[in-house]
Amino acid sequence: MAVEGFDLSGKKALIIGVESSAGQAIALALTEAGADVATASTDKDAESVASEIGSAVQTAKVRLGRIDILVNCADLFLAKPAQEISDAEWQRVVSVNLSSVFFACRAVGPSMAQQGWGRIINVASGLGERGLPNCSAYCAAKGGVLNLTRALAQEWAAAGVTVNAIAPAWMEDTPGLGDPDPESNRLIRYIPMRRAGRADEIGPLAVYLASGSAGYMTGRTLFVDGGLLAHL
Repeated sequence: MAVEGFDLSGKKALIIGVESSAGQAIALALTEAGADVATASTDKDAESVASEIGSAVQTAKVRLGRIDILVNCADLFLAKPAQEISDAEWQRVVSVNLSSVFFACRAVGPSMAQQGWGRIINVASGLGERGLPNCSAYCAAKGGVLNLTRALAQEWAAAGVTVNAIAPAWMEDTPGLGDPDPESNRLIRYIPMRRAGRADEIGPLAVYLASGSAGYMTGRTLFVDGGLLAHL
């Protein structure tokens, strides 16, 4: 049973990037809170992202009737020195991680504004706030998501649409994370909580941001990072 104030009964949600662990956790959490949820996976082909997003949005509108909640979870990680990143790799990383978010928001935001209510949640990364060597393309794309979130929040705030971001740090399924033992993994040792995050720690936060209880919060990024950015 949903906590009072977080009940999403009657709300229609589209989650793009449901193949990610965060996307799956958010889909489950929104469903348990009462929302009717449609999901879409993302192709990692940069050339098809725009048409793919448009198709996913149109399909969801037909099935649900409208979209009250949009969650962007698409994620493509790349760890490479800048000089080794090809033009095609750069385009793929930016397209999947940033352009897909813009295309989805552009497709859904105006109709939310017209109906006078909407919630957009962009799942970014702590690396959008803090750089990391050999992750320049990923950091740039996720940083773009954070600033896109701020810009769109201001654009649609007066129309009753909130736009916020969730930025996890290293999660248990992060590619290349390696041994989760804090004594042997330098990334884990750098996190004050000495562990990676879990997908089920993302879902409840998404429910809050999607609910009426978060109606006065917009343009914000909530970091779920075990205290990592407290180092700043």
